[in-house]
Amino acid sequence: MDTSAFTPLRCLDEALELTDEQWQRVVPLLPEMLDRARRRGRPTIDTRRVLNSVMWVLRTREPWSAMPKRYVPYQTAHRYYLRWKRSGVLVRIVLTLFNTEAMLERRVTRKVETPPL
Repeated sequence: MDTSAFTPLRCLDEALELTDEQWQRVVPLLPEMLDRARRRGRPTIDTRRVLNSVMWVLRTREPWSAMPKRYVPYQTAHRYYLRWKRSGVLVRIVLTLFNTEAMLERRVTRKVETPPL
């Protein structure tokens, strides 16, 4: 039996993804999920992947640019983060999932900071 796919790191990554039950709890809070009319312009993005990307940054406290490749581009995740934060959607999501705003207290950076030489 090949156990290489079950490394602790892979299990940790999967633990950071929203479960189906969590996703169903936050869907009504997301404005993008309320209006499913056909739109012009850019193709729609998978909102669940975007939310998983934002949650990865909030949980790990890593910069946006350090997001793993399996998530949406960090610029996209950051844009949704800012939009949801300004509108209060992010606070409602975090309270719904975790019953606390603690993960929103620390400032999240966009890029990896390099120490001065």
